[in-house]
Amino acid sequence: MITLKQANSVLIVLLLAPLTVSRAADGLVIYPPVPGLAASEHYKVCVRAANDGSAWQSAFAWETACKAVEKKTDAYFAQLAGWTHTYVNFETAAAVEIEIARANGQPIHTAAVHPQRKASACSVKDGKAFVRIDNPCLVAVDIDGQMDGQDTGKGYKGPPIHTISIFANPPLAGKPKPDDPGVLAVKPGETPPSDGPWTTLYFLPGVHDVGLAFPLRANRRYYIPGDAIVYGTLSNRKWGDGHHIRIFGLGTLSGARLKHPKYVEPAISEKEHGRYRPIEVIGTTDTRVEGLTIADSATHSLMLVSPYKAGHPNEVQWTKIFTWRANGDGINPFGNTLIDDCFIRTQDDSLYVNGLGIRRTVLWNDANGSSFVLSGLPQLTDRQLVVEDCDVIYARASWHHWSGGRVFNMRGEGGRAAGAGVVFRNINIEDPRPTLQQFFICMTMPKPYSKNAEKREAGDLSGILFQNIAIAAPSVLGEPQILWGQADARIRNLTFENLSLAGRPVRDAEFFKTNEFVDGLIFSPSTGSKP
Repeated sequence: MITLKQANSVLIVLLLAPLTVSRAADGLVIYPPVPGLAASEHYKVCVRAANDGSAWQSAFAWETACKAVEKKTDAYFAQLAGWTHTYVNFETAAAVEIEIARANGQPIHTAAVHPQRKASACSVKDGKAFVRIDNPCLVAVDIDGQMDGQDTGKGYKGPPIHTISIFANPPLAGKPKPDDPGVLAVKPGETPPSDGPWTTLYFLPGVHDVGLAFPLRANRRYYIPGDAIVYGTLSNRKWGDGHHIRIFGLGTLSGARLKHPKYVEPAISEKEHGRYRPIEVIGTTDTRVEGLTIADSATHSLMLVSPYKAGHPNEVQWTKIFTWRANGDGINPFGNTLIDDCFIRTQDDSLYVNGLGIRRTVLWNDANGSSFVLSGLPQLTDRQLVVEDCDVIYARASWHHWSGGRVFNMRGEGGRAAGAGVVFRNINIEDPRPTLQQFFICMTMPKPYSKNAEKREAGDLSGILFQNIAIAAPSVLGEPQILWGQADARIRNLTFENLSLAGRPVRDAEFFKTNEFVDGLIFSPSTGSKP
């Protein structure tokens, strides 16, 4: 006689049988199409191991889009209406080759990988683009110069732009099986329980909807495989009750079915906005988000909220974020999160510089946001906060004179002394057509960038090291690089080692527009500093 448990196991196997994951001996893992979800309308992608005789395998091409709706009803940026981003996720332990073709059969003429240093080859043959990647990495491929060949920032009136990313993830450790002990397999259409005698919630292949603020529990795992999409948001209930959580997999967590919290009816309080964040865990330690794609966030995408606690870090690794709306920020690490190997394309701010460090992350802005927001910078005496090996591939903006945008941005917000122990190292800003300046470190907002002269609270900014910062091109609008202090919040003793613009070294403080509250700038190699 077959028991109920055995029958359930058989049912799960049958559900998964038609949609098997392709696992090659060389570590290449290709996920099948997501049942019930349409593939990209713009691109098709195949992948193979980069060795003789490997067969091409079709990879499911996901797509996220900026909806063409009135901004004042759901906060989508009207100037990006109809823009799309196609992406593929796969796992690999070795070099791979990727073939990209237009879904409509029209030929591709040119292709360029960004970050440039992440690909070993990129070419076009017979109307298709071919990319070789030797190590796991997250890249974008510009097709026919849609981004590289034109200014898509302020004043852009052209057709919608259709971009694509290749996400070659390392092998994902600890992937569960649906019938493993402690695993609860959730079928598409089922409402998963928020609690029970399970340790891992496994979303089976297909389309799921968990609704608003699905409760996260301590000491649990939430697995979204590469052939599943989950609509809704995930959060805990109260400070400190969400710890030792792992949210992982190569699937997508989407906010596309949610309203922007500002336009929810009846209106909700600011405090309730957190429920609309795709992932928000407050008072958390020892929590990891790994591999996921977070698409079309209704508001800020990922917050692991916690002060610094030595030995109990939170981690965000190999996570990809796409947002299209106002307040669609990327990651705020607060004081206790380490960010590694992420890809963040946002229409508001990408990263808040705080936490335990930011490494090997790719940043892209189109409409409104800054790459690195500096208003929450710490003042460290016992450790360093290092932001290193990051690439800003596009830094575009839809506006001119206002406080947002830029790469390094202190926009007259926050307060208290900051900067000691903070290092920016090996930052490549490779956008050939950035809209605004890269440095906009303003303790008080000067005209014409602000009508209200916003200013930080008292406390100097000092001691930051900027090391190996390469800027490919200046602002297309001719905006100057700005360091702007105030009487009770000076900018002092910033060190610039190997700063360059368009391949030419910056050797002195004349590179910056400053006021009398900026002093002690140090350049290496240096021919002088501004006292």
